[in-house]
Amino acid sequence: MRPLAVVGVAAVGVGFVAVVNRGIAAALDPSAVVVTLIGALAVVQGIRYANERRGRDRRISDPGEPERRAPATVPGADLDERIARMTAGSPGGYASRRELRERIRTAAVAAVARERNRSTAAAERAVAVGTWTDDPTAAAFLADDASYPIRVRLRAAIRGRSRYGYGLRAALGAIERLDGDDPGGSAR
Repeated sequence: MRPLAVVGVAAVGVGFVAVVNRGIAAALDPSAVVVTLIGALAVVQGIRYANERRGRDRRISDPGEPERRAPATVPGADLDERIARMTAGSPGGYASRRELRERIRTAAVAAVARERNRSTAAAERAVAVGTWTDDPTAAAFLADDASYPIRVRLRAAIRGRSRYGYGLRAALGAIERLDGDDPGGSAR
């Protein structure tokens, strides 16, 4: 065993005996000399550990390849993509546009029937003719044979957008205005 280790074990042993027997603890007067010796021993031990560490071979640990996060889908992104495809006038989107227009037409008929207290058949006729709203763009979007107002056609041509998008927004706004007066807050 090394000499410093023997001194350390002896110091610990004396400490345990001092805890058990109070007489030995009283014999050890913690004067300035004893405290200085303990401090010097601590400094020597610290220098020894630092010197030992300096001679060791340093190796950098390799943390390995980090885990890659799986890409997460954004809620509603597929719906936004479908609406963008429908309003862009892209080929192959006709069936989707027709399906969405029919869903909007059904919602408009239900809103007109509730708001004006009409039968479903009368509400369907009002939507088909375009008399269900004061907004000519919304009426043209759902009417059987109505054309969009000239300002909408010009705006769509200048901006390079489809009239379908303007009509879709106008129809949704008109339905919302009809349902906005509904005190029961019926589901849409």
